Amino acid sequence: MSQVFFSSIDSKKHKSPLLKISKLLNRCNPQDFFTKGDLIAVKTHFGEYGNTAFIRPVFLRPVLDILNLLGAKPFLTDTNTLYVGMRTNSVDHLHNATMNGFNYSTLQTPVIIADGLRGDNSVDVPVQGELLSKVMLAAEIASSDGMMVVSHFKGHEVSGFGGAIKNISMGCACRKGKLDMHSDSHPSVVQETCTACGRCLTFCASNAIDMNPKAFITDRCTGCAMCISVCPHSAIQINWNASSATTQKKMAEYAAGVFNALDRKLVFLSIILSVSPACDCYPGNDRPVVADIGFAASTDPVALDKACHDLVIKAYGGNDPFKEKYPNIDSAVQLAHAEKLGIGTADYRLIEVD
Repeated sequence: MSQVFFSSIDSKKHKSPLLKISKLLNRCNPQDFFTKGDLIAVKTHFGEYGNTAFIRPVFLRPVLDILNLLGAKPFLTDTNTLYVGMRTNSVDHLHNATMNGFNYSTLQTPVIIADGLRGDNSVDVPVQGELLSKVMLAAEIASSDGMMVVSHFKGHEVSGFGGAIKNISMGCACRKGKLDMHSDSHPSVVQETCTACGRCLTFCASNAIDMNPKAFITDRCTGCAMCISVCPHSAIQINWNASSATTQKKMAEYAAGVFNALDRKLVFLSIILSVSPACDCYPGNDRPVVADIGFAASTDPVALDKACHDLVIKAYGGNDPFKEKYPNIDSAVQLAHAEKLGIGTADYRLIEVD
């Protein structure tokens, strides 16, 4: 049974939420994972520009304070997106992070986009999965000395909910890895939108694009997804055809790869506030499905996600708001598969911390 430490947002004595976060993380004994001089990734989500449900940067201050007191060298990080938006490449991504408050002037911590300029800086990490034998992780995350994972717990249209497991799977994969989780086929070109400018040909490392007379992606495609990000007309589309169950299993296997790469040196914090029904990757957000709940921390991402989900269900009167929103998705798949892979257990004990 794993321990999950929880602190409610309720505070009759006006205690600072930042103090609550510090107490929760210290109960996880971060000194057992991080030491002086370690380069520690603080993995979060900078939020798509226009979305306002993402984690407030101020909640990262106690996380960084703890790492700094240990003598570690933290850096804020995220990876570029598979889809085209404000986080498709590192230049736009850093602009986006700055505009959303994740910058040196507010947090006195460097920001590094972990998979490089165009999302292709990655390393292969072996896993013993049901579906995968290797995962493709962002290089700067895989080469760090450990990771503090700060997740916004919320709904998600593919996995039912998104929490710690999604943050270290989708969130730590390079662009090719993201495509690997989301799609069972290579991208395709919308012929009506393509202008035959040839830019995709320049960036295709596998010579998989024919121009006749417009771009067409052949079976030589290796799934790097570079063409998606460089097309100036958004003519190359992702085939979102992987089933939810398949995607969730691959997410769990990518999460296992992160544990392998970092020698299990991970501590997790989840923010259960502004629990939006969909991902923070959208350029907007709907109202929260429940009132603000609080914060939870653990060294076990499976237990943490299960506890957060249970807390949301309790706050919703015993029903699952994510299941109501996405009735055909079984969000327990990610938990069960991650447990099978040995990165955690859904059997947890919730310990309330005042």
